[in-house]
Amino acid sequence: MWSQRLGGLAAVVISLASATAEARTVRDEPYSMETTWNAAVRLVRIDMGMPILERDQDMGFFTFSYREGARTVPGSVEMVRTEVDGRPGARIIVQIPQMPTYVESLILTRLARKLRSEFGEPPPPVVRRPTPPPSTPSEGTPDRRPGDPEPPATQPPAGSAPTPPNTAPPETPNNNRRERSINPAGPEV
Repeated sequence: MWSQRLGGLAAVVISLASATAEARTVRDEPYSMETTWNAAVRLVRIDMGMPILERDQDMGFFTFSYREGARTVPGSVEMVRTEVDGRPGARIIVQIPQMPTYVESLILTRLARKLRSEFGEPPPPVVRRPTPPPSTPSEGTPDRRPGDPEPPATQPPAGSAPTPPNTAPPETPNNNRRERSINPAGPEV
């Protein structure tokens, strides 16, 4: 019985150790890479008072020593250019493997607040409307799909009685054709 509990405890310890080693927290910010980089360096070095050990803005990362009480552990911040809401932005990746992930989330939350307080709210997202496909109707007839009824050959002269539409037998429910209405006076409805 004790061996089963010890085996279970060992499995839990191993899984926690492996999960901690891969911990990282990611957030996308809609500010430029340069703006986000400067704010992150100031947050870690000045606001949080942690020493920056190594930094390379061209590669987009810096390492620092995270201090909590008497404990000091290594941490890193990595930034990658990305697109956020249709405009250039930055993806920030914070890693402090020996600490719980909420510490990484806390740093990202503080960075988001710092960006908004110093640089204001980002502009609204860019709305992209899909471009309609080019239509090339042949000889003024509306686009048709296979299986659609034939449109009337000629339009009746103005003032004359309209011709009744084609009366085809009703389709059975097992037929897989799409039902559409054709308006002889204009585009499909």
